[in-house]
Amino acid sequence: MPRVKTKISYLFFLIFFLFFTSCTWLKEFVLPIGVNDIDSTSVLIADLPAGAEGLTSVELPACVLNEYSPQVAYVERVIDGDSIEVMINGQLEEVRYIGVNTPEYYSDERDAAVAATQLNRTYVEGRYVLLFRDISDRDQYERLLRYVFTEEGFVNAMLVEAGAAEARSYTPDIACQLLINGLE
Repeated sequence: MPRVKTKISYLFFLIFFLFFTSCTWLKEFVLPIGVNDIDSTSVLIADLPAGAEGLTSVELPACVLNEYSPQVAYVERVIDGDSIEVMINGQLEEVRYIGVNTPEYYSDERDAAVAATQLNRTYVEGRYVLLFRDISDRDQYERLLRYVFTEEGFVNAMLVEAGAAEARSYTPDIACQLLINGLE
């Protein structure tokens, strides 16, 4: 009789083990973002506001897939070439793009600053965006530090590619720096 109990125990353990290791769906709900090989936001975002459904098809680079959940925000206003004001969960927040820098209005590069702001406006103003955090949450001015995505792509990198911004590393937030630099 003890041998039968032992065999049943082993059989039960084997069935239990096989069941839980074969449940790939379990990983998607239990493991944090970045552990899975996720290349789109379809499993990351639920209950999108009307007008933001297109964000579920955004192809995401591996550099933003970390333990922080993406935020869906509505761009209320473009401040300049590398910062915006967004509405997140009913609250206005200023967002500074990670990994880029654009010319300042109050400098000898005013024309370039205006051009960068205009381009940024065409990419994001009046639209829903996805915001991804790196290491730091906010800068010294209390702005959110984020990688920004629209349905068309990675805004931080698009600004650099268009020549409106320069890639600039701000340690420790460098997860996507190679991509922003156009080297990935």
